[in-house]
Amino acid sequence: MAPQTLLYASYVSPFPAHSGERIRALNLIAGFRAAGFRVEAIVGNHDNVDLQAQDRDGVRFHRIAFEWPRLRQSASVYFRSHGTFVEQVRALHRAEPFAAIVLDYGFMGAHIGAFAGLGVPIVLGTHNLESALTGQIAKDSFGAKAAIRLRQGLEFAHERFFFGAADAVLCVSEEDRRAYARFLGPSRLHVVPNFVDVPDNYAGTPRDNRIIMSGSFGNFQNVDGLDWFVRHVWDETLRARTTLCVAGGLSDRAVAELGAVPGIAALGTREDLLGEMARSRCAIVPLWLGGGTRLKCIEAMATRTPVVTTSKGCEGIVHGGTFRVADDASAFRAAIHDVLDNPWKAAQESALARAIFDRDYSLKANAARLARVLERAKHVHTVRNGGRLRQGIDMQTAAGGGAKRS
Repeated sequence: MAPQTLLYASYVSPFPAHSGERIRALNLIAGFRAAGFRVEAIVGNHDNVDLQAQDRDGVRFHRIAFEWPRLRQSASVYFRSHGTFVEQVRALHRAEPFAAIVLDYGFMGAHIGAFAGLGVPIVLGTHNLESALTGQIAKDSFGAKAAIRLRQGLEFAHERFFFGAADAVLCVSEEDRRAYARFLGPSRLHVVPNFVDVPDNYAGTPRDNRIIMSGSFGNFQNVDGLDWFVRHVWDETLRARTTLCVAGGLSDRAVAELGAVPGIAALGTREDLLGEMARSRCAIVPLWLGGGTRLKCIEAMATRTPVVTTSKGCEGIVHGGTFRVADDASAFRAAIHDVLDNPWKAAQESALARAIFDRDYSLKANAARLARVLERAKHVHTVRNGGRLRQGIDMQTAAGGGAKRS
């Protein structure tokens, strides 16, 4: 029997996948496909890539009617559904009815009511507790601070007004789940951490004499963390031993804004960021702000790369003590020296981290989690609608659909 079809919709532009929210979007799509579903993916396309060229076995991409750059320019987007998008979804559903609808990235909540009449479970995905994350953004002027507070208030209201209408809500960490539990019932909250599909091909990769910080440097938390590291940790003892490489979107700009600091190289946006990480002696995650679970930590686990991080940087990640966690400058510096001094010990810890990755942060592990979420959403939807579910999810049928990893 053919696999059932699931709708995934997000205003995130997943191509190219050079930031955390894009990587999560693509991996959620891959996870649902690995769980046995065909996926109709309606996504943003800010970079104007050929979406049809991204189609793969069991996954078909479409462009969403509204996108990230315009999202926050109007308060109405938080509270009104978008008519063109609603009709786009309904047309696809008429052509091939969905088993479930997944609206990803938090601020899709205003569309839940528009799709309630389709009679299928609705799952709302979150990448962070966005209202809390927005509140961490530092602004200097009174006007800028007021604008951030207004945006935070809108996000806070959106979360409380719409999230309860979903049959299931995806959280990226246990910390976020506890925060949502203040206003949502536990039966609808499910932790599906950030995850990646990375084969264990990096065990024998030669390590260059360098350390690396990766990420999207359009995000304030990465810029803040890099600034702290360079100001307080990156001293003559480290510069004499190694090079700091900074990789990812806008890393060139972030390094340039630091001034002429010796021993730092900007790698920019790289096609093979995992390879760059695997060729480094350790990955640093010197973050003090942000939320959710950091993909850079999970990617380091996947590539067997030692991690030196703050507590905030590895928040929500199960690492079994394989990370070196330091919350002041001298301890952070000492942890890097320890990695450089003891490569054999670091390699042993990284091998254990890879085993934890396979168990908790791999595609296989999280496809199983997503299947359980959908089954639970089906149950909640049935109960909330008095036992009437017009289009159910048959998990055994889905699992038997011969899904391939994408």
